[in-house]
Amino acid sequence: MKLAMINTVNLEDNGITTFIIDNSILLAQHHISVTIVAPNRVSDTLRKKLNNNNIDIFEIPYRSKRTWKYFNTLRKYLKNESFDVVHVNGNSTTMSIELLAAFFAGVKGRIAHSHNTTTDHPKINQALRPIFEILVNGRIACNNAAGKWLFKNQNFEVIKNGIFLRNYTFSYKKRNDIRKMLHLKENDILLGHIGRFNDQKNQKYFFKIIPFLPQNYHLILVGQGMNFEKIKQEVRKRGLISRIFFTGAINNTSDYLSAMDLFLLPSIYEGQPFTLVESTASGLYNVVSSRVSMENNVADNMISISLDNPTKWKDRIEQYNFSNMRSRRQDTSNNFIEVLKDHGYDVETNAQKLIDIYSKICK
Repeated sequence: MKLAMINTVNLEDNGITTFIIDNSILLAQHHISVTIVAPNRVSDTLRKKLNNNNIDIFEIPYRSKRTWKYFNTLRKYLKNESFDVVHVNGNSTTMSIELLAAFFAGVKGRIAHSHNTTTDHPKINQALRPIFEILVNGRIACNNAAGKWLFKNQNFEVIKNGIFLRNYTFSYKKRNDIRKMLHLKENDILLGHIGRFNDQKNQKYFFKIIPFLPQNYHLILVGQGMNFEKIKQEVRKRGLISRIFFTGAINNTSDYLSAMDLFLLPSIYEGQPFTLVESTASGLYNVVSSRVSMENNVADNMISISLDNPTKWKDRIEQYNFSNMRSRRQDTSNNFIEVLKDHGYDVETNAQKLIDIYSKICK
């Protein structure tokens, strides 16, 4: 079977990319010929990783600015390579661009995968819906909220954003190593956040919380992105440089999760964020914005608070018994991992589900 796994956002540090890469690696191990189609120039490091896992990359960096050229290039490529399935990953009916290219290329399986519950282009999303409904013959969503958002009353399959769960098991050694590097004391509380620095992830919201917490509360921000330098400058300006830490882009997020005491996610919108699965596997409790679906609360470790009430965020954070949580962290991590596995967050199990969907659609 030949599969084109298409990303409608840049193939870089983001949730959709994580889904595509992890599953493509596993699918390739099941002898599926996988090509990832990216709308950007892919980094040499990522290209090497994918090629080492027998995954091809095809770059078409024109999607947003030269859409017609993007469409024609994709159509010709899909036809010349004779793909069996096209799996398009996005969050709106603008995936019609890729689905139409696949249709004209004669691709039998045309799957749309919804990864979120909103779009930046609502009018275009509405205008493209009729053609989207004609073209798509396979529907997947990261959760029920994302599926109902995109597919309305049509049936869809839920494939949750699974991870390699055991890679995120809590580690006392990793915790101590990271906290020592940050010069944290035993009674210091480390709040944590992982996410791309952009408007959606809303890192600027932390300025409404951190200055009003006791001095032994610190925050670590993991990731990079367009707002990275702006947030760093604001930290310096507000005199918070000793309380807010930055890691930049890293490849050992599980180590930093072990070092954290509580995970925060003040996103303006979300579908099914990988970071909540990762933090839960590490045995953390999560405080999130009310814009995050409570479907993510499978381990009963998530508190949802409106972004309109930063004081409530502060008060709720201070109510946690961190000493008790720390003493039980290893057991909590192990228990949460079992819960996540039972609820469909194991990426290896989910890859097999994808294979079943592809086989069914190609009959």
